Amino acid sequence: MFRLLSLLILCLMLPIQAAADWTARLPSRTPEYFLAADKSRKLLFQVEETVDGKAAITRQFDCIHGRLEGDKQREGDLRTPEGVYFITHKITQKLDFMEYGPHAFNLNYPNPADRLRGKTGGGIWLHSKGQPIKGLTTRGCMAIDQHEITDLLAVLVPGTPVVIAEHLEGEPFVRNKTLASLPSPETGASPLLPRAEDNMPPQTPPAQDNTLPGVPAPLTEHTETAEAPALPTADAPGASLTASAPQAAPQVTPSGDDEKVLRQTLRWMDDRLQKSENIFSMYDRENYPRASREKFSALRKRLRSDFRRQHDLFLDRDGIRLLAGPGYWVSCFIKSYERKGQYHHGLQALYWIPDDLGEYHIIGEVWINN
Repeated sequence: MFRLLSLLILCLMLPIQAAADWTARLPSRTPEYFLAADKSRKLLFQVEETVDGKAAITRQFDCIHGRLEGDKQREGDLRTPEGVYFITHKITQKLDFMEYGPHAFNLNYPNPADRLRGKTGGGIWLHSKGQPIKGLTTRGCMAIDQHEITDLLAVLVPGTPVVIAEHLEGEPFVRNKTLASLPSPETGASPLLPRAEDNMPPQTPPAQDNTLPGVPAPLTEHTETAEAPALPTADAPGASLTASAPQAAPQVTPSGDDEKVLRQTLRWMDDRLQKSENIFSMYDRENYPRASREKFSALRKRLRSDFRRQHDLFLDRDGIRLLAGPGYWVSCFIKSYERKGQYHHGLQALYWIPDDLGEYHIIGEVWINN
């Protein structure tokens, strides 16, 4: 008994290994404009849609990440999270200039899939530094040089998607390509979010390795939103510097998942426009409360209230865009409506995971008003 207890104590004292590195590949119907970070190469890419509907790199920047390698798991573990995120707002509080430079933008970490895995922390930003970034690291954020973040200000707005992965592979991230060899995007500034006039037919991308969700997060009672600024924690001033991470979840290879998520998103839109109670069957009843910090009963009450109070609802069916995360998918599109005489316009994002039969259900929603 004593030996068994001693062995257990020894195991608890050993450092927990970080999760396996995630390799991201772009599916079809990607957003017209987004950022993608390759942690292994320490590069941030600006990606735009070309006139022929393909994704192309239009600019790239040197980019540093957290002091420790691997996917972020816990508050203060000094790692940079991997997955699909969105800029929610610009940080307006006074910051340490040498540490954060003149500009910093908050990402929606932890996203619903992160919370489902039990990840904690917050305050993950894309920011600059008050000094050259060469040789530097962060507490978990992504950072680029001052002049480069200034060049990006026009696109660093609420709703900009940001994909962060250990490796970016496939088109347009082929390692031996240069920017000069890539196709140019259409002339003029590309809109950041999907537009109503876009009408791109769905395509089927190559198969992709993903990581399934793992340990659930605790249940609380408020809903996922990006309208109010989040308080900085993990990478912000005064953050804890304790490092730990759970073991990696198993890998799976999906087939035709983009088409499934697209169909489910269109079905969600139909149910929402028709104010149909069938919409509730599209949510993962078990995992949604853990991932979204909203009880299923509160979800029902909220959506039924939206049925009554949101008028002139517009959902951009032709502008649905998809991004694949580690073990989950995100569909996003423009949504607008009128409520109490006030018009709202912004990005609606739905986070999806598959069940045992490979059918996708919603674990979380993100609404970013802009």
